[in-house]
Amino acid sequence: MFSRLALTPCEHRAVVAIVREDLNDKSRIVRTFSMQALADIAAQDAALRRATVKQLEKLARTGTPAMQARGHKLLAKLKAK
Repeated sequence: MFSRLALTPCEHRAVVAIVREDLNDKSRIVRTFSMQALADIAAQDAALRRATVKQLEKLARTGTPAMQARGHKLLAKLKAK
């Protein structure tokens, strides 16, 4: 949902910080959906793309099976941009 909002630069930075923090949540579902949110935001923000790809690559190797599967799909889309 965040990627669909018109955010000020300050709000954008805050949202990215929140989503990145949620990547460490104890809930696997929260972490998986945070990956999706971060990828959606990075797809629209070239400045975030490189760091996001690195984060997703790590999670696609070390995360739960759902995170690994989602990570591979998200990486394919981000790398195609």
